Order: sequence, then C-alpha cells, then structure tokens
Amino acid sequence: MRRWIACAVVIAATVAFAAAPRTYEVSRTDSDLSFSIVKWQVFKEAGRFRDFSGRMMYDAINPAASSIEVTVQAASIDTKNSTRDEVLRSDDFFDAARYPTLSFKSTRVRAVSEERLEVTGDLTIRGVTRQITIPVKRLGVGEVANEGEIAAFETEFTLDRTEFGVNGSRWSGGKLLLSKEVNIHLVIGGWNRR
Repeated sequence: MRRWIACAVVIAATVAFAAAPRTYEVSRTDSDLSFSIVKWQVFKEAGRFRDFSGRMMYDAINPAASSIEVTVQAASIDTKNSTRDEVLRSDDFFDAARYPTLSFKSTRVRAVSEERLEVTGDLTIRGVTRQITIPVKRLGVGEVANEGEIAAFETEFTLDRTEFGVNGSRWSGGKLLLSKEVNIHLVIGGWNRR
C-alpha cells in the first residue's frame, strides 16, 4: 500500500511539474532564425540572424496564457558573404544604423491541436509594425539533468518584405531582382534554468 501511495505521489508531482506554466529564456545556441529569398527568379539565397534574445512563457494546460517576445539585432545578419551582408545592413535594405533591432511580441495564442498553436503578434522591421499570425509547432518540453527544463517550438511562414520598407531599390535599379516574398524558418529553444 505504501509503495502504491508513493508511486501515485511521484506521478502526480511529475504531471503537475510538466503542466505548470514555465518561463524560458531564448537560447541562441538552441535556436535558429533563418530565411530564404528567390534571386533573379532562378535560385534561392539563404541567410540567418546570429544575435537575438527573448523570453517565452508556455502554459500547456491553458495555451492562451502563453506568450513570446523576441528581439533580433539587425546587424547580425549572415548570408556567408560579407559584401552582401553590408549591403543588407545599409539603408537600402534593413538600415541597421537607424533601426538596430527587429522584434516580435505576441498578443494572442490559440491552441489548434495538442502540438500546434496559432500565434498572433506585432512584428516590427525597419520601424514598421504589422500584426501577423503564424502557425507554430511544439517540438517538445523536457528536463535536462543538472540544467533545467528546455522547450522548443518551430514555425515557417512567408512575409512580403516591401510591406516593411525592405526594398533594395538602389541595389536592384528599381527592378524586381529579388522576390517580394521571403520565407522565414524559425526554431526557438529556451531554458528554464534550475
């Protein structure tokens, strides 16, 4: 009887731990903020941002109470071509000197299924803020011995860069050499350290 009670207590505590709302600090090591765009209507060029920070609050029982806020340093753009990166940092594209950060702050989270969420929030790029809604997949939540709890989420969506003033008009000579649509792929991992 004692063994059964002890097992029940452990199971109940484990369930309560897993279900409790947690706050996670976004980890650059365990996250990837990448994008791709079609150039000359022929091939895709890809890149990522290396420097970012943020915080997630995830409530598995009540996903609507969850939230996320991420800030990205525009100058950390990396397309594996230093000359191209400087052009992208210029006022012809991101204008990183005047607008050093890109940011996203959620305003609403809706559960679509056990593993999928719909997240609405304000995305700010180059000083322009627009509300977007993106599909998010929960990759998992787990405990790491002597470290704490880690949670990871993934999303993929498309943006029209010109809606945020990222035009590249001088570089392209006014021609549509780059697609307006940019494909965004994000994996966000965060830690709740013990």
